[in-house]
Amino acid sequence: MFEDPLTDTAIKTALVAGGLYFVVWPVLRLLVIDPWRSPLRNLPGPRPRGNGPFMSNLEAVMNPSLSPKAHDQYVKTFGKTFRVFGFGYFDQRILTLDPRAMNYILNNNQIYEKPRQSRRLVSNLIGNGLLSSEGLHHKRQRKVMNPAFSLTNMKAYSPIFLEKAHQLRRRWLGLTTGPEPAETIDLVHWISRATFDVIGLTGFDYVFNAIENEDNDVYLAYKEMFDLSINQGQNLRALMGIWWPWLDTVWPTEATRVVKKSHKIIYGVGNQLVQETKRRILEGKADERNSKSMLSLLSVCSHCGQYSFCLCRYFAVKSNLSNTNPEQRITDEDIMDQINTFFFAGSDTTSLALAWTFLLLCEKPQYQTQLREEILAVYTPPEGDEEPDYLLDFNVIDNLPFLDKVAKESLRLIPPVHSSIRVALHDDVIPTKYPVKLGDGTEAHGVKIGKGEFVHIPMEGFNLDKTVWGEDAWEFKPERWDNLPELVKEQPGLWQNILTFSSGPRACIGQKFSIIEMKSFLFVLLAAFTFEAPPDVKFWKINLVLTRPYVAGQRTKGSQLPMRVKPYRKE
Repeated sequence: MFEDPLTDTAIKTALVAGGLYFVVWPVLRLLVIDPWRSPLRNLPGPRPRGNGPFMSNLEAVMNPSLSPKAHDQYVKTFGKTFRVFGFGYFDQRILTLDPRAMNYILNNNQIYEKPRQSRRLVSNLIGNGLLSSEGLHHKRQRKVMNPAFSLTNMKAYSPIFLEKAHQLRRRWLGLTTGPEPAETIDLVHWISRATFDVIGLTGFDYVFNAIENEDNDVYLAYKEMFDLSINQGQNLRALMGIWWPWLDTVWPTEATRVVKKSHKIIYGVGNQLVQETKRRILEGKADERNSKSMLSLLSVCSHCGQYSFCLCRYFAVKSNLSNTNPEQRITDEDIMDQINTFFFAGSDTTSLALAWTFLLLCEKPQYQTQLREEILAVYTPPEGDEEPDYLLDFNVIDNLPFLDKVAKESLRLIPPVHSSIRVALHDDVIPTKYPVKLGDGTEAHGVKIGKGEFVHIPMEGFNLDKTVWGEDAWEFKPERWDNLPELVKEQPGLWQNILTFSSGPRACIGQKFSIIEMKSFLFVLLAAFTFEAPPDVKFWKINLVLTRPYVAGQRTKGSQLPMRVKPYRKE
């Protein structure tokens, strides 16, 4: 049989045309057409570092060791709003320190949302919870959960915070006063164990007992998953998996296998707890507690009449059992994703904030002394086998003025979340307070952005902007909160005009929880110990999902913060 030459030519032509359309055209558009058409071409900005198509500014704007100086220099040179390059010259982004622009971006989540790549990175670890959901899904989750995070409910958890703080105090006393007292204590390691215990109890009434032992299967699953993903997963293969998720199926890595194994353990135990909670509620036994009797003092849920101590219970009652409206319900899978989210966002962020606070207090020992004296003026620490006061009114702690200023200043200076990113869902014009310098020498009071282009959200940059906070903005000075510059009042932020907890509809829902927990631990531990940084150790700030402390020259050992911790003896 002979081939028809016309047919053969047509097939070849079709293949070539298909190749041009599906391969060459997307590459041409990515590398040439879109960058040339982008309105961001008219914005000035710093030259990217590197050679070839993958020149970038990301190291300068995302590395906490470089970013304060970089942001300061860029603002002086280009103004409050300028262009930076992401993963290449074709990835043009807006970076703005303009308060009006940032308020507009963070409060218009129907236009600006988290890119699918960053959402996939988070959801691969902790499911489709508040940190990774968008649109109506996020709005429904947020609406259901907001009442559970009221200030009343958050203060009701203070006995748990105090119990765990005292448990950590007893462990540290054992380490520092035993036959062979420890020279240093790794604050990152120990505080993370304590905050994990707190989230276990407040999240779904689950006892990890991580302060005493690190042998709980669920705790170990979380620890292995996060340690591997954070410390070893930042490579080219991990980035490829974010862009092309099917690779995790056809080309699984060690991190992929660890996450899958960990999820099996976590979701297995979590599902049992959710089902048991629902069963007890339906049988009218929700008030029967196996926990310590102090938990019965916690607040009563206005929706179901039961104790609202357990967020898992709250979700089950409020969302899945009490409502028939589908828009006011979330599934059991949603509940598990939220629990997963709480462990990551609630445990890791607060433990790092506490660790950085202790380091700052070591670097400025006069503030450590001042804060301890303020605490001891209203509180007598337990001695020997004396039982601590777990039911101390949190208002006593919350009303300490210098403790409040220390917490604010620490969270301003080193926000656990260094930066974030948003993508424009359609063409838009972002309003600005300060004029935007354009490439042709003119100025505008707004900046154009194209559909699919990114906005870099510099949390740390807003908190450290010298043009707003003053020339001493990079210093740890709690007393600055007695007399803030007027420009601070214009800064965006859910809390205290700092961007640490973000702002707008996607602001941190657990902000009150984190601050109350942080103050409770500082209150107990500073009354019991003095803290001093080893003189021969230098610490680095490294941005790996969150801003983490590392010992210089020991990055392979993971995040750590060894401190000299000694029992406080009143002179």
